[in-house]
Amino acid sequence: MKRITKLFITALSFILIISLMPFSVLAEDGMGSESPVIQAVFRNEDGETAEGDFLTAGNYTVDLTLSGMAAVSAFEITADYHGIDINSVSTIADNNDGFKCGGIKNEDNSFVVILASTGENNTPISDNEVIVTMQVTVMEDGDFADFFVVDEDPELTFVQSSYEYGFQAAYVCNSNEATSIYYPTLSYDMSPDLTVKTITVTGIITISDNREGSSGTNGVGGIKVYLGEEEVAESAADGSFTAVVPKGTTELTLAGETTVDRTVTLSGESSIENVNIPIIVCNYVKDNVVDFKDAGIFVDYLNDNYYVYADLMSDGVVDFKDAGVFVDFLSDSPVEYTSLSLD
Repeated sequence: MKRITKLFITALSFILIISLMPFSVLAEDGMGSESPVIQAVFRNEDGETAEGDFLTAGNYTVDLTLSGMAAVSAFEITADYHGIDINSVSTIADNNDGFKCGGIKNEDNSFVVILASTGENNTPISDNEVIVTMQVTVMEDGDFADFFVVDEDPELTFVQSSYEYGFQAAYVCNSNEATSIYYPTLSYDMSPDLTVKTITVTGIITISDNREGSSGTNGVGGIKVYLGEEEVAESAADGSFTAVVPKGTTELTLAGETTVDRTVTLSGESSIENVNIPIIVCNYVKDNVVDFKDAGIFVDYLNDNYYVYADLMSDGVVDFKDAGVFVDFLSDSPVEYTSLSLD
């Protein structure tokens, strides 16, 4: 039988009766098949999401959520804390009749919450269900995980999915305690960074002056910028673009209806401004080789049939000057761009 602080013995007598139930064989896809996660979510006094890995001194609402479980029969979390005041504590039992609070301890820098289902076997929950809410004052800037340290003792922090498996069968977060009834798949994150971290890449996409893509002057519109398969930007008529991508992005691909597509690299650590990315736009058959097939199509655009991707000089007309530029791209070999790092 799990050890429970004597302070809570009376309040939890109804749970202890359940511990006398015979242990049953674990069913397939039942106890042991789940991966519960306890996560803290922070809101500041303005109700805005705060970063748990760097809280500034002040007051916060801290929700402890539980995911990865279809239902819960019993839940306990134990922690030591310092550098913060836990001013009040509420639980899911306050507004969900499916749970009863077996006890709350919040004194001498020690924190314990015990919950139990009032159902026959368990009570259903949703992913990211708020199990415990704390009103907290943070004394100094820092990481909440350093202020609020979860006790990994399997008798003190655990989640159970159903009484039918016996009172001792539980998910725990200490891998050293793996047994036939302890499943060390319970994890927790007391300081998640929930804000979306992005960087911005701005600049101009130009018509390449050469087969290597090493220089370009005239901006070109309609070129799409991709992160993987996701379109993150498209160049305007003057070639300008702005792409907002997750921090850590290291590659972007540029593609248009007549381009030799190009992949460029970046560190992904900081925003980048005023980049110039030249791209070849006269690969009309889109096969990465600018040859006689493209030449036959280019001729159709000379003089009378204006086509923006044949206007290689960007002067509003497709004429002999564009033809002179086009000839420089002709080759039987596939185009190979020089590497281009935006940083």
